[in-house]
Amino acid sequence: MIRAFRITVGFLTVFRTPVTPAPDMVEIGRSSWAFPVVGTMIGLILGLSYWICSILFPPAILALLVVILWVVLTGGLHLDGWTDCWDAFGASVPMERRREILKDSRLGAFGAIALMLLILAKILTIMSMKSPVLGIFIAPVVGRSMMILASQGAKTPDIGIGSGFLQGVDRRACIFCWIFSIIVGLFAGLTGLLAVAAAYGAATWFRGFSESKVGFVNGDVLGSMCELTEVTVLLALCLK
Repeated sequence: MIRAFRITVGFLTVFRTPVTPAPDMVEIGRSSWAFPVVGTMIGLILGLSYWICSILFPPAILALLVVILWVVLTGGLHLDGWTDCWDAFGASVPMERRREILKDSRLGAFGAIALMLLILAKILTIMSMKSPVLGIFIAPVVGRSMMILASQGAKTPDIGIGSGFLQGVDRRACIFCWIFSIIVGLFAGLTGLLAVAAAYGAATWFRGFSESKVGFVNGDVLGSMCELTEVTVLLALCLK
């Protein structure tokens, strides 16, 4: 369990946790039960930072600073997948060409627009929330759980990060992610449970959309699921 946690921290955050021997993607998949645990760590850091900085800054600046810290803590890992996906999905070209665009690391117009909208959505929802600290604690947990849960049974490419990763994900990890997400969601009461359900719906929709556009779910799609579900949770927690 300690090895799995160290692997996951090193994979999902900028914190380096050397593991010997180095894990492959299948082992990282087997360690996926710890994704929501690492999400909790990220959420606690974000929430504590927001609380401390609230003494000094107004809500708009606070929201911006938290989103910047959010990107720094994760190394922009999932944002890269988000931009790659929308560059591919937004192109009016055959599926094979979309797959080529998905592999291209260069940022295109569709990816840039999607990135700006995502960052803006996070900032505005944090500014609008009644309990911002609670929201930015719950969102990273649910986001990292739903990328595991909604991808089960998905079509994967023959090779690649996503393929190896999903091979390693087992039923026990999925059960743990569900239980952990529901417990954390309950911190916000019924609205929190609604946020968890909405996040799963958004991730499931994105999986189907990705399969219709490129024919599979890969690492970029998994990262995009995480980003989409984080925003979905923040939006749900803004409900009046």
